[in-house]
Amino acid sequence: MTTMSGRSDRLDRFARAFIGLDRVDPVFDGPPRRRVYLDTTATALMPNVVWDGLRAYFDAASANSHTDAHRAGRDTTQAIEDSRDAIGRLVGYDPDRDVVLFTANGATGATNFLARALFPPELRAVVKRFPDGAPPAYVDALATALGATGREAIAELIARPVVVTTTMEHHSNLLPWMEAVGHQNVVAARVRPDTGELDLDHLAELLARHGPRVRLVAVTAVSNVTGICNPVRHIARMAHEVGAEILIDGAQWVPHAPVRMHSDDPAEDIDYLVLSGHKLYAPGSRGALVGKLATLSARRCVTDVGGGMVEYVSIDDFAIKDQVTAREEAGTPNIPGSIAMGLVAEALMAVGMEGIAAAERALTTQLIDRLLRIDGVAVYGSVDLDRTHRAGVVSFNVDGLPHGLVAAYLNDFHNIAVRNGCFCAQPYVKALLRIDEATERATRHDLLCGDRRNLPGMVRASLGVYSTRDDIEALGAALEQLVRDRERIASLYRPDFDGTFRRIDGQALPRTFCVADAAARSLAGILG
Repeated sequence: MTTMSGRSDRLDRFARAFIGLDRVDPVFDGPPRRRVYLDTTATALMPNVVWDGLRAYFDAASANSHTDAHRAGRDTTQAIEDSRDAIGRLVGYDPDRDVVLFTANGATGATNFLARALFPPELRAVVKRFPDGAPPAYVDALATALGATGREAIAELIARPVVVTTTMEHHSNLLPWMEAVGHQNVVAARVRPDTGELDLDHLAELLARHGPRVRLVAVTAVSNVTGICNPVRHIARMAHEVGAEILIDGAQWVPHAPVRMHSDDPAEDIDYLVLSGHKLYAPGSRGALVGKLATLSARRCVTDVGGGMVEYVSIDDFAIKDQVTAREEAGTPNIPGSIAMGLVAEALMAVGMEGIAAAERALTTQLIDRLLRIDGVAVYGSVDLDRTHRAGVVSFNVDGLPHGLVAAYLNDFHNIAVRNGCFCAQPYVKALLRIDEATERATRHDLLCGDRRNLPGMVRASLGVYSTRDDIEALGAALEQLVRDRERIASLYRPDFDGTFRRIDGQALPRTFCVADAAARSLAGILG
C-alpha cells in the first residue's frame, strides 16, 4: 500500500513515529506554529523505536558491561555486541574480516582513529620532516626505539605518505589527514563549481601523479552541503589500481540509502567506512568505524588505555588484549548510545532502506523544484537530477540577504529549523560560492580576529525519513514571504560578532528546554 506521501504504508507508519514531530512553539508576529525540522544533516530526530528500546533496556538490564557476575551485566555486554553486529549488517559488512569499532564524537572520532592507526603519532614526524625520504640513520634510530614493527611501519610511511582526498569533504575527513601526514602530503581533487560535482578526471590525474606513494583515498559518499553523491565503487577501483586503500565517509550515506561495503568485484570493495550515530536517527550515540581493523591496530593500542582493555597489569608492566574492540574501547562505554545505534539499525533494515531512499529522492526533487520557483533564490550544485544523483541535502541563498538572517527569520517567524554557514566544509562552500583570493584573505583576517559577521556561507535544508511535502511547502511559502517583505524583515535584525542575527529591539523567543527547569518539574511530580 502507498500513502498520499508517496511512501509505503509500512514506511509511513515508521516515519510518523518520531519524537518531536508534533512540537508547537511560539513565533514572532503570529500564533504558535508546528516545528518544521529541516536540519537532519546536522542531527536527526529520534524514532520511538529507539526511545522505547532504551526504556526497555534501562528497566530490564541497566548495568555496566564487561562482567559475568550478574545477569544485567551479561545482558548489557551482549546488547553492545548485538548492536555492533546490527550496524555491520546495515552496511553489508563481512563479519569474517570486518570489525565494527565504536568511537567517540561521531564520524570525527572514527576518522581520527583510522588516521592514528595508519600513521601512529610518534612516526608522523618522519613524514612531516622528511617528505622525500628520511636518512637511513634517522630511520634506524627510531626503528630501534620502537622495535621491529616500528621499522616496518616507518618503511611503509616513507614509501606511502600521501593521502588523496577532495575539496568537497567535511573537515572531519580533511583535518585528521593534514594532522597525520602534514599538508604537503594531503592532495585534494577539485570540484566543478558550476555543478558541485567531484572532478573525477582531476582525481585520476592526482592518483597517476602520486601513484605508489598514495596510502589512502579518503572520500565522502554524500556531500553534507549539496547532497551530491559520489560514484563510490568507481573511486574504490581507482584507489585500488594504484595500491591504495579507500575510506568512505558514510555519515550522510548510511542513513539515507542502502549501503554494501563489499561488491561482487573485490576491486570495488570499501576498505574502511565511517558513520555517525547521531545522524543515523540515534542522537546522543557514538561514531563507528567499519573495516579490516584486526591487523591494523595489532602492533599497539591506538586510543586510550585503562579499564577493560588489558589482560595483565603490574606496577612495572601491562599486557593489552588481542581483540581489537576490547583493546580500542577502553573504559566504560556509552552504553545507551551503543544500544541506540543497534536499535535504529535493526529498525531501518526492517523498514527497508530501498524504500527510504526512493521516498527521499522524490522529496529531494520536490524541494529543489520548490526553491527554484522562488525569485532570487539560488540553489547550489547541479539541479539536473536525471544526470546527478543527490540525497536530501540542499543549500541555497536568497539574493541580497545574509544567510544568517535568512536562517534566523525562518526560525523566528515560522519555526522552521535550518542551518547556515559553511557546515564544516569551508573549502567546498568557498568553491561553490567562487570566493576570490581577496575575499578569502579578508575572511581569514576577520575569522582570526573573532569577527564572523561577514563569513561567506549558505542556508541548508536537509531531509530525513520523517520529512513531508508539507514541510517543503512550509519552507517555500516562508521564503516567498521573506522575498516580498525583505526590507522590513532585514531592518529588524543585526549580526553579532559571532555571526548570529538577533532582533534589534531585543526581543527573543523563549527557550524550548532548560536542564534546571526540566529537573524541577520532574522533582515536583516526585516530591510534591
